[in-house]
Amino acid sequence: MRLTCAADAIVVVLTIPVMEAQQGQVSTVLHNAADALGMLRTEREADLIATVRYWGTGTMMMAGQVFKVTNYAGSVNFHVPGMRIDITRTAPDGMSQRAVEVVSDKFAWNETQPGINPTPAAGIANARLLQIWMLPQGVVKAATAAGAAANVAAAGGVTTLTFPIASIGATLKATIDDKNFIREVEARMGTSVITTTYSDYGDWNGADYLSDVMFPRHIVQKRDGATVLDVTISKTHTYNPYVVMPVPENVEKAGSTAQAASR
Repeated sequence: MRLTCAADAIVVVLTIPVMEAQQGQVSTVLHNAADALGMLRTEREADLIATVRYWGTGTMMMAGQVFKVTNYAGSVNFHVPGMRIDITRTAPDGMSQRAVEVVSDKFAWNETQPGINPTPAAGIANARLLQIWMLPQGVVKAATAAGAAANVAAAGGVTTLTFPIASIGATLKATIDDKNFIREVEARMGTSVITTTYSDYGDWNGADYLSDVMFPRHIVQKRDGATVLDVTISKTHTYNPYVVMPVPENVEKAGSTAQAASR
């Protein structure tokens, strides 16, 4: 018994430095990524990015058809967390469509215009929240929140950061290049694998409104290997713009009813 206890004590003593070293590596990787993205502000180097907005154009795949996206507007509040994606797209038959998809904490809904005609979207809040944490700034924030559950590995100038997001049942793996920019994020949620690649980082606020916050100009997302979104960002607003998505009364009521029914 004494030998067993002594052996266990040695394992614990040897494991602690390894864990501390790993966490030190994670902290360094997250600091460098946050610094490259321009998230760290003031002499305290605190992450002061709370909200962002961005606009772009491109294509998206729906029901096996390619839609031309003439406007893709994202508004994100990392603190809520919440996101509103306002999409204007043209179907293969030439018809124009507008879709406004929103998530705020545990509630998801659709709108005809921002803030207008909310309709509950049951069962997809976690999937929409995942989109927040897959953004470059979201990866840094979510990995930081994961704490000791986050891990890093490095090889050939490429760093891989893996961490869980327990609140939505997802696991993320982010690939970071030698300039500390997040180039690819792979998320696994249930049976789905969502991969987003980012390229051409820059400050896209406009020459007269630069913030030194870096955001990818080109975003491509695949679901289970098939491309579902390909957008080129034309403009960003990264000076913590006013972004809110209060939960509509009918959405909150529908969510509460659904929760009560599942008990």
